[in-house]
Amino acid sequence: MKFDQPPADVEWNDWGPPVRVRIEHGPVMLFARAVKDANTIYASEHAASAAGFEHVPVPPTYTFVMSSAGTFPDIQPPGGTGSMYSGSGVDAGSAFARDGLFLHGEQHFTYHRPVVVGDVLEGRMRTSQPIAREARRGPMEVTYFQTTWSDLDGNPVVDEGIVSLFFPNA
Repeated sequence: MKFDQPPADVEWNDWGPPVRVRIEHGPVMLFARAVKDANTIYASEHAASAAGFEHVPVPPTYTFVMSSAGTFPDIQPPGGTGSMYSGSGVDAGSAFARDGLFLHGEQHFTYHRPVVVGDVLEGRMRTSQPIAREARRGPMEVTYFQTTWSDLDGNPVVDEGIVSLFFPNA
């Protein structure tokens, strides 16, 4: 069973509210350490410059977690809460509290340009309705997450696709 692309007939919830994130150096450096990436371009402006970057870049999967370390209240758009979940059809507080096993299935990134320290990006997320499937261990639900990130001029920066698997307890 392949999950890299949502099926054509997937039912999508509405896009959630816009969320703005400022990319700061400290969290980028710590994330690189956490994922065991010793490349000095994530820790040193000099190394990043020597590698051809104008600013310190982020590791390839950093955009998946950046809203956990940069959604400062003062940079949110009018009415913004700093949460991508409200309005997306998923309540983050309860969606992942169901009785069963959640697995992070697959993750895909399409970069339109490098994400670098100092960027302020605006993202929106939507989720699919869960799709019931039968797996070897029993019933399973597949949920697709799509997130788009752009700069404040509206230019696309990165698109993310995530597949979440849920195996309910019997």
